[in-house]
Amino acid sequence: MLAETRFQDLTFQSIADRAGVPLASCYHFYGSKLDLVRALADQLTDAYLDRVFDDEVYEGAADWQECIRRYISVSVEHHARSKAELQIFFSGDVPLALREDALNREKVIGARLLEILAHRYDMPDVPNADDVFFRAVEIARTVLALDYQQHGELTAASVAEAVRAVSGYLLNYLPPVLPAAEGA
Repeated sequence: MLAETRFQDLTFQSIADRAGVPLASCYHFYGSKLDLVRALADQLTDAYLDRVFDDEVYEGAADWQECIRRYISVSVEHHARSKAELQIFFSGDVPLALREDALNREKVIGARLLEILAHRYDMPDVPNADDVFFRAVEIARTVLALDYQQHGELTAASVAEAVRAVSGYLLNYLPPVLPAAEGA
């Protein structure tokens, strides 16, 4: 229903009608439509994180910039599978509470992206590295969200812009070429 209707226009009654269940059943499992959408977002995020955290995605990457390109490409590929998912994660219509949940997920993704790069490359000491990589993830999401809000989809141009923006940002902290980590 999120693919067809803005969040604020959804009602629990319309959700119950579409699901073919009594309205009371919705309230039994979820206290509000926000709780229902939050549960859906958590389920979608679990599948997304499984893919983003898959080491095979980054195998054979020539440099850290290629890892960033792959991370963003996998993100776009995953999120673009579902209009509802795009609405939840990239529209401006979702409640602030869901945005706060997304920020927490982005912190996890940023920390994992740092781990992936540190595993593959001999990383320099980056002060506040967790925050630096959280901001990198936030930059990518912002570029993609703006594109989605403008075009109703994620375009190849926004993917390229997200890669450029994140790589440019990280160049403030990482040299263009990092030596491979021992055993990587």
